[in-house]
Amino acid sequence: MLQEKLSQIRRIGIGRVEFRDGIREIGRLISYNFADSLEKEIIEVTTPMGTAKGVKIIGRDDIIVVSVLRAAIPMVEGIMRVFQEAQSGVAGAWRSDKPPFPVEVGYLRLPEVNDKIVIVADPMLATGNTMVAILDRIKEMGAPKRLVLFNIIAAQEGLEKVLGEHPDVEIYTASVEKELTKEGYIVPGLGDAGDKCFGKPYQ
Repeated sequence: MLQEKLSQIRRIGIGRVEFRDGIREIGRLISYNFADSLEKEIIEVTTPMGTAKGVKIIGRDDIIVVSVLRAAIPMVEGIMRVFQEAQSGVAGAWRSDKPPFPVEVGYLRLPEVNDKIVIVADPMLATGNTMVAILDRIKEMGAPKRLVLFNIIAAQEGLEKVLGEHPDVEIYTASVEKELTKEGYIVPGLGDAGDKCFGKPYQ
């Protein structure tokens, strides 16, 4: 289902509403996949007819979901539908359009991250420079129990960059793609996710 939704939002000419809905749905589907990795406890449940074994997911209250502005906003909406108890944070970063694509993290507001499961959501992982800068800043704030990255599309170069700088990070993505343009865009990718969600910003 995730791959079908990714195929739908890749196509040229997709409308803004449908694109945002697709990003939101992919965030939800990735979250279900990630939930399988959380610790679980076997419990007993009293039913109207007797007793049944059940499952309780441990750690749902320890999740912080970080939205990387602005493209991750609908993706985070999908994530929060699954992890409704999660806290949230916001990261704002600016990446230069020219190599080597330096990054400035201009805004970062998070709850206490020590011993928490911190999920950083960003639809596109291209060069990896932005994500490395954000992860650096998160680790300056404390020591998360788990540091997790949710992407929709990741370039191989970006994955290698992030894991080279932060080998402890777990990465969930729907597609790994090998080509980056000289401007740092993923090919075939799906275009600029932020612009397709919200419109091209006024320069």
